[in-house]
Amino acid sequence: MVTPASWYYVLIIISVVLLIVSLIHKKDWKLLVLHLNVAAIILPFELVVLILKGYQYLPGILSDPRLDNYIGSYVSNSFIVPASAVVINAFSLSGRYIIGIAALFTGIDWCFSLMGIYKHFWWKSIYTGVGLSVLYAISRWIWFGFQEKMPALLFRLVVIYLTYTPIHNIIIFLLNKGGELFRFQFYWTGDSEKVHQALFHVCLVITALIVTLCIGLRMRLRYRFLGIIVLILLNWVLGEYPIFVPQAAGISAYQLIIVPMITVPVVIIIFSLAKLKYLFP
Repeated sequence: MVTPASWYYVLIIISVVLLIVSLIHKKDWKLLVLHLNVAAIILPFELVVLILKGYQYLPGILSDPRLDNYIGSYVSNSFIVPASAVVINAFSLSGRYIIGIAALFTGIDWCFSLMGIYKHFWWKSIYTGVGLSVLYAISRWIWFGFQEKMPALLFRLVVIYLTYTPIHNIIIFLLNKGGELFRFQFYWTGDSEKVHQALFHVCLVITALIVTLCIGLRMRLRYRFLGIIVLILLNWVLGEYPIFVPQAAGISAYQLIIVPMITVPVVIIIFSLAKLKYLFP
């Protein structure tokens, strides 16, 4: 029996296959960086659309509809869409193929909504096609930038930021499981889930910017350590006011500093494999 979850698992498998085939064909780990960058570009737009309830994913993987929606979002925006951008650039596909791929995703969007495994509210399938066409154009610009021996500083910083962000995000998602360990809150009225998501992503952006500057700019070692101190102070503020609210015993805001400590070495390894000399200039 084909379940709703099966379709999402198929998308994950296709994504992995597309990425592996692209890497084998091109023999260039910059494609992995591109994949992460595309996922990071999608993230803020996806957050806005989900908060404004433009659509809802219904993969049926998890019993909690809120978490199930997030899982569906990850499959779409961290797997299949970035993988399609990787294929376009790895094989240097022409404009007509790009339009065809965008049209294919428009059709998938429409079919999934008919099948009841993805629900539209104010969103329309055509928006998906238009958005992807723009996204693929941006991905091509990034890919061309990778071919320069030493691109402009701003480009290098943007790439570092876009590489760091999705890795940090997925680590938090896997550890926190949608709010089992902690949640963010503020003295606002309204949907607590929207507040949690908004505040988490604000913290993610601030953390990613600090990390990007510390590892992407030429500076003395003491200033890099200053970045760590700023992150610790940020986490202190989150726990002191309190914006960071533990949901389990033994959890504190200070422990958030562990995530960049894990993410930065991963980013360093990826940039080393990709032979992108953007870090610690």
